[in-house]
Amino acid sequence: RHTTDPCTPPVARRSILHMPHATAGLLLLTALACASAETVSVDAAGNAKAAESSAETCGAGDDQGKCGFDDGSGSYASVETGRGAGTDKVSTCGEWCAGAEANAPCAIDTTVMPCQGEYWCTTTCALWTVSILEAATPAARPLTCEQFIRTSAFPRGGEVCSDPCLLNEIKPSRYPAPTGLGFLCAPGTCDPAVQNRYNGTFKATELGLAVLECPCNWFGSDCSDDWVAVERVLRKERLGDFETTVFGVSEADWQRVMAEHRPGGVVRVQAPSPTAWGDRPLEQPYALANDRESGVVGELEVLTGPPETHYHPTVTEVAFRVRALPVGPVAGTPLYINPSVAGFFNKHYRFLLDALEGDAAVAHVAMVASGAGLSGVRTALATLSREGGKALHLFYGLRDVRHLPYRELLARWVAAGQVGLTLLVSSGDPAAREAPEPEIAAAIAAGQKLRAQHAGGGKMYAQHALHLSFLAGSLSEAGAALSNTAVVICGRSELLLDTEALLGELPGSADYLPQRVFMNI
Repeated sequence: RHTTDPCTPPVARRSILHMPHATAGLLLLTALACASAETVSVDAAGNAKAAESSAETCGAGDDQGKCGFDDGSGSYASVETGRGAGTDKVSTCGEWCAGAEANAPCAIDTTVMPCQGEYWCTTTCALWTVSILEAATPAARPLTCEQFIRTSAFPRGGEVCSDPCLLNEIKPSRYPAPTGLGFLCAPGTCDPAVQNRYNGTFKATELGLAVLECPCNWFGSDCSDDWVAVERVLRKERLGDFETTVFGVSEADWQRVMAEHRPGGVVRVQAPSPTAWGDRPLEQPYALANDRESGVVGELEVLTGPPETHYHPTVTEVAFRVRALPVGPVAGTPLYINPSVAGFFNKHYRFLLDALEGDAAVAHVAMVASGAGLSGVRTALATLSREGGKALHLFYGLRDVRHLPYRELLARWVAAGQVGLTLLVSSGDPAAREAPEPEIAAAIAAGQKLRAQHAGGGKMYAQHALHLSFLAGSLSEAGAALSNTAVVICGRSELLLDTEALLGELPGSADYLPQRVFMNI
């Protein structure tokens, strides 16, 4: 790493300062943390408002919400984060940063804060100052919600979260923010390294963890400003491993939750817990199954699968509680839900509906989902079928068709010609592939037809069916190709990664994938 006079800001930083403004941003610690029952107020007026992102994107700082993580691909590079400036083109961060221009890029000093990768090992003097120089000092300032969402800061007192603290979807292999090694936690815990409740405590004044400025409705935030009380569980339905849960909230609170909801939008269900420091509420994110137009006021529906047991208990505590809730008023510890955030977005950080509106070439929307991911694509199907104008295709994988969620709704859409449905049933039990409804039976047959064409060996899942359909299936027969098709993915991390890899084998993938493939956080 090139090092120059630490008192002289490097001339080379002009190259990054003149880059186009960021098109995106985003996210910190999904699903593991947070929200304090006794949050400490921090005055937002003390922080300068971060520069606004382009209104064309769903990046942090705009008025239309936010989308997802910085995945390290470079499309997120911006003057606000300094990422991608080139460690050999800038000076090593140090004391000189305290007097330098805020967005002056510098290379992270790995003797102070470990980092990995050329993209991740550069930052800005402003971030170095707030993360390192001012940490655990009287000069320490709270991080803005913008910085929290961008995962741009790296508090000196934090450490890389241990593996059981992170759901598969947010492990370092997929999202290395903030320094290329993965999300940061408070030492020895699964608590995020940035929390409002650290204000005035030894966590900030001695350990060097960071204080979060409220309000901030984002994953991992412990700000309570946007909390909505769940009054009761209205309905539950068990379908094998799946369970649909309908929460009841007041009409006013429903309007708050749905105010910025879009296809793929996610809500955080939270509950205070004595198992975490400061009795912080733990959280569980869910893709919201209902949309604003067709939903019932006061009802919020989520689809859940069985929580996995290999994670740290604080990561899945709320998930287990939601599964155990009986129908009726919520008793005991209060349960809260936050307004919907995020949604399906592409590599250019544009939300699905916004991107489709500006892309006249798209005639088809193919959705691929597995397990509980069906809840997210349900909102997209509902919205797009209502708007019309595009052929909709759904490829869904599940173990047993007898446990198909939203069965009547899917059959109705297929019967009306609004959606083309292909089901990939993994169970070898013949009864698992039988359905009385002709629409569902035809969808199973379509999956079986593609399965017969599968030459890869081993099991075949929804992502393989999508790929084969583009080559020699219903998509190909309908004239769908990446040049005229948007692809929406919702499910486990394996589904996301496999689908992208398989689509990468199709003609035109390099040109079309960044703008035509959408996923939520």
